[in-house]
Amino acid sequence: MEYTKELLKNKQVKFEINLTNDEWQHELDHVYEHQKSKFKVEGFRNGKAPRKVIEKQYGDSIFYNDALNECFYRYFNEVLSSEKDIEVVGNPKLDVTKLDETGVTLVVTIDVKPEVKLGAYTKLGVEKQSPKVTAAEVTEELNKIVEKSARMVEVEREVKLGDTAVIDFTGYDNGVAFDGGHGENYSLAIGSGTFIPGFEDQILGMKKGETKDITVTFPQDYPAENLKGKPVVFKIVLHEVREKQLPTVDDEFAKNVSEFDTLKEYKDSLKADILKRKEFDANIHYEEALIEKVCENASVEIPQSMAEEQADAFIHDFEHRLSHQGLKLEDYVKYMGTTVEELRNSRLDDARKTCKTRLVMEAIIKAENLKVENEDIEKQIAKQALKMGASVEEIKKGLNEHALSHIANDIIIEKLLNFLKENN
Repeated sequence: MEYTKELLKNKQVKFEINLTNDEWQHELDHVYEHQKSKFKVEGFRNGKAPRKVIEKQYGDSIFYNDALNECFYRYFNEVLSSEKDIEVVGNPKLDVTKLDETGVTLVVTIDVKPEVKLGAYTKLGVEKQSPKVTAAEVTEELNKIVEKSARMVEVEREVKLGDTAVIDFTGYDNGVAFDGGHGENYSLAIGSGTFIPGFEDQILGMKKGETKDITVTFPQDYPAENLKGKPVVFKIVLHEVREKQLPTVDDEFAKNVSEFDTLKEYKDSLKADILKRKEFDANIHYEEALIEKVCENASVEIPQSMAEEQADAFIHDFEHRLSHQGLKLEDYVKYMGTTVEELRNSRLDDARKTCKTRLVMEAIIKAENLKVENEDIEKQIAKQALKMGASVEEIKKGLNEHALSHIANDIIIEKLLNFLKENN
């Protein structure tokens, strides 16, 4: 294999890879060996027909596409391994300019990793917020916990806003019960807006054991076509009225919900927890502000292929998250009135920003000679072991090359952020 390299004006590089006929035939033989069992040839047992016989029956080029793909991956990777001074990005474009009895010529065009021109990244004057916790915030946090500790107690009175009514209901359309309009011993929180407008309001004032017919109209955008905008009658039977009873907020309450003996100690603990969360958020916002400012001061031209590759990564990640919700990307875009391609294109600006941030961070790491040492990795593994209650040896056994790379990446990003914070 021989190749030539040409740097193009549009910040791309073009490689012309020339393979001899022997190299090309070797790839064809390799593909044939892997695929020969797929072809049925009269007079030969499955997988025993010679390559030339298969080519004669199915066409001379039957193995070409797969052989060309193998040639591309094998020889293009060899070229990149030889060209240490060139970093490529994005997806390559492949052209076959020659394929005859003398051999094959592959022309590969790909974007070169863009050069980053760093601006100022120290002494930027970006300030970190110093969060404070107000008494109102502590009270709000305490009220959430009080709400979670509330009990629903049956009461002998009419239904009021905020109560839970335990009801049977049956819906009738012109006197005929309709599908989906029936429920028994259903606990309905009055004021929650769970049912269609007007339903809950008409239960107000009812008492235990009472039966009542109420009339409501389904909204025009209701999913069931046969009920859109239609007035119907629901027969309601009220079985129970339950009201929320909140606990008394005192020292006894604090003992029940925490490790503290007094309400004051518990409130002080809540305040400390809120402050800790705020300080964490403030640190995240500070780091984001630093990175944003550093990127504003830097300049780099992001190749379209690089942006598209990142946009594809966004879509792939989104599709993965949808799958955890039992949804398919195709169904999602159809529901949203768009297409996968339009969704992908809508993320291109974010993709360019992500690419720029990554490239700028890499440039600073290189400029400041920030490195990950073996000692750093050992410390990180020891932290994981302590957190998981395992030994260092046990953690190391479960680490493959990908996991170690992930650890190293976390360490170098932490070093970069620490550098930016210390110098700003």
